[in-house]
Amino acid sequence: MKSAIFLYAIAAFLWDSQSDAKVFERCQLARELAKHGVPDEQIPTFVCIASRESGGDSGKIDYKTGRHGVFQIDEHVWCSPYERPGRECEASCSSFRDDFIGDDIACAMKIYKDTKQLSSVGYDAWGSYWEHCASGNNLEYVEGCY
Repeated sequence: MKSAIFLYAIAAFLWDSQSDAKVFERCQLARELAKHGVPDEQIPTFVCIASRESGGDSGKIDYKTGRHGVFQIDEHVWCSPYERPGRECEASCSSFRDDFIGDDIACAMKIYKDTKQLSSVGYDAWGSYWEHCASGNNLEYVEGCY
């Protein structure tokens, strides 16, 4: 009986922790990126990255790599795995796992800008960029969205 109650409590906690997450369709994501000031020429690439990294799921956590949210932001560099803000984006990783992605976008833009200073390409922090999005032909990700 105690184990059943314990399992129920764990399931309720996990359900509640993911209840604010949302799966963004490509056009929803493109509009959110535009609304939060991402330059038009970067929107297709960011939609490609998000599609490949998380499938647009703002609640995704990769426990093996410590990546969070729609852009799979790395907890080792960019966000704090604890509930208090920290790391380069001055954010808690849990803040990237809800349906408000304005903070995710701000951090993704910081990642882009900081990475661009180190290399000629600002998308180096995302492995999916080189494999799927580097061709520069990402307009299919925003086709029909505007």
